[in-house]
Amino acid sequence: MMKYVEYGLYGLLGFIVLVTALISIVKLSKRKKNKKDSLAKKADKVDEVKGVRYSTDDDIIDDKGDMNISYVREDIILQPRKMVRVDKKGPIKPGKYTVLSAYQNEETFNIRIGLYVKEYKHGQEIILVEDDEICPTSSTIILR
Repeated sequence: MMKYVEYGLYGLLGFIVLVTALISIVKLSKRKKNKKDSLAKKADKVDEVKGVRYSTDDDIIDDKGDMNISYVREDIILQPRKMVRVDKKGPIKPGKYTVLSAYQNEETFNIRIGLYVKEYKHGQEIILVEDDEICPTSSTIILR
């Protein structure tokens, strides 16, 4: 009788290991798919004409498919819960920006633009107009 209990415990342990392995494989395949989808994304270098930003491309994903969060000279860092107004004479000028995570392991984050809070992904583009107010709510972000 003890052998049957022992075999039952081994079977249960094997089942738990199998289910854990399957869940891990599914998560890894989804993560790889998301990285492949984001490989085509580009970030912006900045040209400023009459107080409005115009842009050219720069990589935001490194050659391994990981997030490239390096800070370059034209980038603007926004701290959580600190409201910044978009103004032609201010630090954030009207125009198109690419929103980047400031942390390697954080692919999504929340940003308040105007009255509404929305979830954004690393590398997503936003357009800011004169007198918009922008404020990251969950973590530090980079505008490029």
